[in-house]
Amino acid sequence: MLWASAAPVVDFVYVALAEFGLLILGGGWVVLTWIGFVRYRAWRASVLAPALVVVTIVLSSVSIPFWIGFQVSKPALHDAAADCAACEPRHIGIYDVQMVRAAEEGGCLFFTQGGLIDSVGIAYLPSGAPNLGEPRHDGDIGYRHIEGDWYRFVQRF
Repeated sequence: MLWASAAPVVDFVYVALAEFGLLILGGGWVVLTWIGFVRYRAWRASVLAPALVVVTIVLSSVSIPFWIGFQVSKPALHDAAADCAACEPRHIGIYDVQMVRAAEEGGCLFFTQGGLIDSVGIAYLPSGAPNLGEPRHDGDIGYRHIEGDWYRFVQRF
């Protein structure tokens, strides 16, 4: 779940699978905790699993995995944005970049995996983003500021 949260936009498929897995494991944890508590009065070990789940949820909800992944990938993204050349799908930093395209405003768009229907990614826009917020129409791109000249984007299908 933390890995899926490192994408510019959370990858729905991975998050759904992780949540399903957590649901199954959580059910098993509840049964085993009950048995351990009733039979052995062991509660300290039983608290570890829910504590890890809560930490995972908190980290994901405040975008810490994305921020760490972006900081690790920023030098490689900056180097790739310098020439903004179209390329085959490849990894740039931690991101699986499917396509690179020059932005109309100047800068570079890195299309990554993560959107269920819409295209998503990271943009380097030295002159700023033209449309902060959600995309308004089909084909439009909406940007959210990360830091400096860097933005997350969603291109509506």
